[in-house]
Amino acid sequence: MITFTVIVPNLNSPFIDQTIQALEQQSFNRDNYQVIVVGMDNYELVRESDVVYFDRCEYPLSPAQARNRGARKAQGEILAFTDADCIPNIDWLAVLAERFADPNVAVVGGGVWFDTYNYWTLADNLSMFYEYLAVHQPGERRQLPSLNLSIRHKVFDEIGGFDERYPRPSGEDADLTIRLRKLGYRLYFEPRAIVVHRPPRNRLVDLLRHGYYQGVYSTKVDNRYMEEGLPPALRTRLGLITLAPFLAIAATLRMFITYPNLRSYWYAAPAIYLAKVAWCLGAAHHWLRSVNGQDHSQR
Repeated sequence: MITFTVIVPNLNSPFIDQTIQALEQQSFNRDNYQVIVVGMDNYELVRESDVVYFDRCEYPLSPAQARNRGARKAQGEILAFTDADCIPNIDWLAVLAERFADPNVAVVGGGVWFDTYNYWTLADNLSMFYEYLAVHQPGERRQLPSLNLSIRHKVFDEIGGFDERYPRPSGEDADLTIRLRKLGYRLYFEPRAIVVHRPPRNRLVDLLRHGYYQGVYSTKVDNRYMEEGLPPALRTRLGLITLAPFLAIAATLRMFITYPNLRSYWYAAPAIYLAKVAWCLGAAHHWLRSVNGQDHSQR
């Protein structure tokens, strides 16, 4: 029987109790999975149980550090990662177990879904996770996000875990899955393994800040992944700033053209466009950091 360790990084999330409740209610055999929450909990919402263990930290950890710390304590054959603002469906682990029943499967990413009651939260989810929504078909992907990512424990150890040089929740999952793909592992997307993402980004400023830092730490501007990133003409601060409005329009249009089933959310396009502009400005700032010797990939 497949065993899981679910690892949840937590930095004082006001929603972590909802995440834990959803994990404790999984339809998967309770004896065959454990949950490790790693981080800080000022709200005192984390309750340990026969399934849940809280690895409390005395100082803030980045998501990459927290996930690696949880993995070192994990006992499961499969490491399943989600975030403290995600609500996994009741059959989340059961669906993942179906995929991992094939011994050739090493990495699986699940589907993302969202609430629509807040315009800015909706736009943020669409902008960041449009390739991984639960309405899409299963199949291989070039990257997978860490809010719904599962990896065989031995493969995670082989790759060396998440790169802890990423200080924010931006880019460390793309980095990990690119490295896995380069080692020959298939990145499989299973949309039926769903988590509902409820980030605390419900204002325009939250959307712009998130887009900006996604640009700063994106693998598309990381010198280690030149073949994965932007064309040479855009690998300058001036080029990105000058062309940001046009690049953002192109990225927004491509999203809706490539995935027609997203067109019902056409009204979110203006906010998605702004998030893409913010991404371009963040990427431009990355090049300034590189010039000043502050590029995280060069440390």
